[in-house]
Amino acid sequence: MRITLTRSLSARCIGTLLAVLAVSTVSAGPLIKWVDKDGQVHYGDALPASQADLERKVLSGQGVTVKTIERAKTPEELAKEQHRAALVAEEKRRLDEQAAKDHVLLATFSSEDDMVMTRDGKIMAIDTIIRLTKDRVRRITQQLRDLAHDAAEIERSGQEVPDDLHEQIANGKDEIQRHERHIVMQEHEQEALRHKFAADIERFRYLRGPTAGEPTQKAATIQEKPVDSPSPPPAPNTGSGSPPPHR
Repeated sequence: MRITLTRSLSARCIGTLLAVLAVSTVSAGPLIKWVDKDGQVHYGDALPASQADLERKVLSGQGVTVKTIERAKTPEELAKEQHRAALVAEEKRRLDEQAAKDHVLLATFSSEDDMVMTRDGKIMAIDTIIRLTKDRVRRITQQLRDLAHDAAEIERSGQEVPDDLHEQIANGKDEIQRHERHIVMQEHEQEALRHKFAADIERFRYLRGPTAGEPTQKAATIQEKPVDSPSPPPAPNTGSGSPPPHR
């Protein structure tokens, strides 16, 4: 059985009809109410196939709404929901990742001085690598000068420079280029360490400050102590820390 009503019906007529429907639908299933695209109210035991995407309400035998079935969402609405869900998931992932980093940071360091000492130790280790690599480049450069001198002497004597001598010179030049690239990479690593520890120190201040969450000194303003000079005595613990002197 399907019955359609419009808003032009009087409240008394609707009430009477609902009472009749309540009796007649005991065995026929729940009564459904929906509003079509023209604003007309309909009652029935099922929606027409052409209106299956509309919102509808399931009514009890007393005409009370017991369930509301939302209308089908448009492709645009579904796309927006998916976009919002992706944003929420990404923000949760970012927060979880930050929480894990904070846990490691607080578990690794007990003070800013510990962080500064660790940073300086890593930078000094890279300084050692750079110094040794530069020494290696100087030795190879001197060897190349000697080889070039030998090649010139051979040419002046009217003889042909041996292939193995040409190969030694070429290999020496290639090795110098490799070492120079390695030096540049190590210098970049030092700079990355400075930036990382500056950000970590700023975050450490945020997490350990008197009022967690208050804005603190920008990481860009944190200066580092010289790695080749002794560390000054730690400042009184005020909760905010003092930036090390500029290198």
